[in-house]
Amino acid sequence: MTRSCTRLLATAAVSSLLGLAAAPSHAGNYAEGDPRPVPFSSSTTRAAVSAEARQWLATASAPGYAEGSPQPEPRVSANSRAAVAADTQLWMRSGLAARQNGEAGADPSSPAYRQAAAEYARLRTSPAYGALIDEFNSRQSSARADGNPLR
Repeated sequence: MTRSCTRLLATAAVSSLLGLAAAPSHAGNYAEGDPRPVPFSSSTTRAAVSAEARQWLATASAPGYAEGSPQPEPRVSANSRAAVAADTQLWMRSGLAARQNGEAGADPSSPAYRQAAAEYARLRTSPAYGALIDEFNSRQSSARADGNPLR
């Protein structure tokens, strides 16, 4: 009985000592970059910062492009809803959607991707594209006639 009691007391003493030795590591190490931020106090007044900002704004150049480097206006194409829907349908039908959005991602150098891109280009220049636009336009007009403009 005394042996087990002595062993228990020795184990408790060792674990207590190890716990005490590890306690400072849980407190945070201020000497080696504690993650808690230190408050920053500035000696500059709010009025001085405002005055400096106003002075900078008075001498700053105008935002945007410099006058010596004018940028062209962006061109925006106005495709109809039917044209976008038809184009999307052909993109999916050609297999290009699966090649671009697949698990492996788009690989323009792969033969399967090039074949799908060629099929998409062929479908886009074929009469099927115009037929799809007409079909989507007729669906849109019949949906408007039914009172549902977004169908």
